[in-house]
Amino acid sequence: MPTFAIYTNVPKPEDANKFLLDASKFISEKLGKPEKFVTVRFHPDQLMSHGGSTEPCGSVELYSIGLGTEKNNEHTKSIGEFIAEKLSIPKDRFYVNFIDLKRTDVGIDGKTFA
Repeated sequence: MPTFAIYTNVPKPEDANKFLLDASKFISEKLGKPEKFVTVRFHPDQLMSHGGSTEPCGSVELYSIGLGTEKNNEHTKSIGEFIAEKLSIPKDRFYVNFIDLKRTDVGIDGKTFA
């Protein structure tokens, strides 16, 4: 149910699979949700600009049921540190968008989470 989507203009890392698995584990632990439900979408090499510059930048989206808003500052900080460390994108060069999904709007294996 959690989906962590990262769009960036930085090149695909040599070990992209390791990045995907690190990101999956990170989000699972951060949200306290089973990793078997986590999806990571990684889109490197995008044509992007941020703040009038094409220096390394990105756009991050976190979708999840029950995300709420109480922890958005905490999540922004830890996601920023993760992206800066793993992709060398400065923390002020991407936004994090949070999308709180309703259980009725997420389905798997022929049924929703409602």
